[in-house]
Amino acid sequence: MLDYGFVNLFYNIIYNDNTVYERDLKMEYQDFVDFKNWLHSYHIAIPILDKMNETMFMYFKQAKTTKQMEHLLHLDFTSAFNDVRKQYVDKTHVIFIPGIHKSWPDFTLRNKDVVFIQLKDRLIPQDILTCDPCEQLTSLALYMDECPGAYIFTRDKERFFPMRGEEDIEKLNAILASDDLFDYDPGPYSYYIHLSDLHLGSAHKFQALEALYESLNKIYPHLKSHHQLKFLISGDLMNTPSEKNMYQANDFMNVLKKHYRAKVSFVLGNHDMITIGLSMANRGKGKAIAYLLGEKIQVFDDDKLIVLKIDSNMSGNFARGAIGSRQLAEIEYELSAIDHLEDYTIVAMLHHHVYPVVKSDFLKRKWNEHFIIGKLMDLSKALTDAKNFTMWLKDMHIRYVVHGHKHVPFFMHRNGTYIVSAGSATGSLKESESKYLSYNVLKYNYQTQRFTNCCIIYRDKKYAQRLKIETYLFDEENENEIS
Repeated sequence: MLDYGFVNLFYNIIYNDNTVYERDLKMEYQDFVDFKNWLHSYHIAIPILDKMNETMFMYFKQAKTTKQMEHLLHLDFTSAFNDVRKQYVDKTHVIFIPGIHKSWPDFTLRNKDVVFIQLKDRLIPQDILTCDPCEQLTSLALYMDECPGAYIFTRDKERFFPMRGEEDIEKLNAILASDDLFDYDPGPYSYYIHLSDLHLGSAHKFQALEALYESLNKIYPHLKSHHQLKFLISGDLMNTPSEKNMYQANDFMNVLKKHYRAKVSFVLGNHDMITIGLSMANRGKGKAIAYLLGEKIQVFDDDKLIVLKIDSNMSGNFARGAIGSRQLAEIEYELSAIDHLEDYTIVAMLHHHVYPVVKSDFLKRKWNEHFIIGKLMDLSKALTDAKNFTMWLKDMHIRYVVHGHKHVPFFMHRNGTYIVSAGSATGSLKESESKYLSYNVLKYNYQTQRFTNCCIIYRDKKYAQRLKIETYLFDEENENEIS
């Protein structure tokens, strides 16, 4: 288990309820020994864990509740962990996270009342899957692009201090000694929440929608920016394109605009468009669909960013998609009317997937996803003119594409373009007894005009404490590194 995983486990003990850390502690025995040694290396004392040998640990893993653990081992876990919480819960904590390429020398902080953890493992964002983080660590993933640096937090506040050289150690000491520790400039960053495939209109989606709102409400306060939040919705807002479902989709987008003070940009998916059976060749865009349709290009002037709202439902059957050369020509024409286009970042948003997508390793794959039939199913839903589209992206120097359709979150970099796929914002990706809804949080530097960080959020629809976050960096070479 990486340093990062041990940090997450320790702070789950401090801040989370029993069910989370008890589950996380049921690891392999060698991992448990490594965790105890890790605690000792930072002079963190949890005596009740030190009392547990291998035999006791086996009984600990078999117990389903705290009461069973205490009965089997004759240890008062409740009181012991409460004592640990009292010692740490109200302190200021600092976690130093190194960068990708460079190791940092060991250092200490002057303020001995601060709990300081200096991670030793070099940062490998694509290997980081944060499982069930406490609320205090949920936002840590948002700062991975700014590493190396120090994540500073208390029970209800947090900030990140980027560090580029050893001279910043003294600056960190000064920040920790200041009275306005958490009064800081969030930097030149804005945030885009990428949703897809909500399929509103199905009766069973109401509970999932409530879970989505609950998840967004928790992440929203951590998205600190001088600029307005944006939502990108890459299709299938509705399960079927009825007038009733259209109004529900419209109400949903109004909630995003008002509650999160956000701007919303969206495209339609195959479920939003199908009007006659499964055939889209003779479809008509009825009143409900026409009501939803907006402009092909949306400009966010504060970020100097343009979203191309591409209709990938131009032809095909069985949820296949196509864009067509005519539509691309129309987009080029509209772009030509924008003054100083070279000053803008362009993001292409469509519904259908451009390349095959693969589920994260922790998720269960269906039997047919392991065999040839799974590949055939993938091809049956592919964008039919994907090759022409990717060539067009290259010719237009478009570095970012976001899409949905497969209900599978995915991040890849190919031929100079970043492809970000969103899962279903109302579920259901399966892992054991959990069913996850998912969405992406994209971080954008409006000074360098580059996306820097992608966090894929998985939230269990049934068990609110089940949360997983995957972290990816957009730039292969981290420009924050010091030589």
